[in-house]
Amino acid sequence: MIILGYDGLEITKVDAWNLENIKQRAYGKTDISMLEEPRTVVIWSSFLTGRNTEAEVKAKSPSLKESLWTFKLQESDTFLSDFGKTKAIDVPSLTYMDDHRLERDAMAGIFDKTATIEDYDRIAFENHRKVKEEFMAALEEDWDLLFGYFGVADVVGHMSFGIDLKMKLIYKQLDDIAKTVVKKKPDEPILIISDHGMYAEGRFGDHTRYGFWSLNRQVDWNEPKIYSFRNMIKTVR
Repeated sequence: MIILGYDGLEITKVDAWNLENIKQRAYGKTDISMLEEPRTVVIWSSFLTGRNTEAEVKAKSPSLKESLWTFKLQESDTFLSDFGKTKAIDVPSLTYMDDHRLERDAMAGIFDKTATIEDYDRIAFENHRKVKEEFMAALEEDWDLLFGYFGVADVVGHMSFGIDLKMKLIYKQLDDIAKTVVKKKPDEPILIISDHGMYAEGRFGDHTRYGFWSLNRQVDWNEPKIYSFRNMIKTVR
């Protein structure tokens, strides 16, 4: 199985730009309404474990700012332990790269005038390049489960979601990654999942109360809760 985690992917943009490789055979929204706040680490760790992790993330990350990103799961506590040979690339709460701290520092710098949005974007795209390179190399190997996480739509979206041209270029890159996966692994189940969508506030973007899922199999999943996927993916072959 292959999972593409597209952070911040917004379903209305997928529809508006007709991104067929992302939509696959079946797609829809996920339900994250049970969470007090749609925080990235909480949503991805809930997806991985099959339970609502909001309370435990808060307990271990009292500031809910920088310390939130240090929250770590054991692989044995996630659905990776339900598979044999696995690889998870840059997944929040599991294998998230330290390099993302540079993105957070640059965002803070925008507001205190020590960095520009262009500086911020440059860091985001460099991190995306590294993740994509590692994922494409892994795609050449055989895995029972390969999970690649791509945060660029969310990272850039926070500063630029209201700029359609910029976001469309990013979404097209994500659609191309999905196209490559299908070409190289046509018989594998492919799940595309986002933690939340985004909505525009002027040029900026913020998190919605729903996410996105798609599968290259015909299923009737409607609007599943984010922590339901651990059991659901066991049925996909």
